[in-house]
Amino acid sequence: MRELLDRFRKLSDLVKDDGGGTLAEMALTLPLLVVLLAGVSEIGRYFQAYTTMAKSTRSAARYLSNHQYNALEVGRAKNLAVCGRLTTCTDDERLVKGATTDNVCIETTVEASGQIETVTVSIPRDATKTCDGDVVATKLVYTPIFNIGAMLGSNAWTMTYPISPSTTMRYIP
Repeated sequence: MRELLDRFRKLSDLVKDDGGGTLAEMALTLPLLVVLLAGVSEIGRYFQAYTTMAKSTRSAARYLSNHQYNALEVGRAKNLAVCGRLTTCTDDERLVKGATTDNVCIETTVEASGQIETVTVSIPRDATKTCDGDVVATKLVYTPIFNIGAMLGSNAWTMTYPISPSTTMRYIP
């Protein structure tokens, strides 16, 4: 009889032990936490890339608003928007991964007297956009590190959004 009581006590101690429950809860919540962490980091990286390009288009517009509007200065302004400097750069030196001077659109508005009034430096939202001088600019798409759609089991959902800031400044000849 005593043996039966000892076995019952051991069985009740085993039932009261919840060490495996914690492991099961972690196994259920860990995938959700990983997807949330990946999503938050991708949103942060997108906003960092957008802010970087917004600041670079602002710098390029400021540069063009104070310099002669000709092909040389337009090329320098495009380099400034993509590389952060007036000269060309390598792929590793670009401000945002995947950005090229083909993504930069420079447009002007002209007064009735024929003088340039404003200069706009932008990255187009559409696939292509015709800018001044019939130059065609292409859109810049953010490429995520994590494929969150595959993490969620769906390839239809993706975080490839266009980065399309624009800055307009008054031209000061």
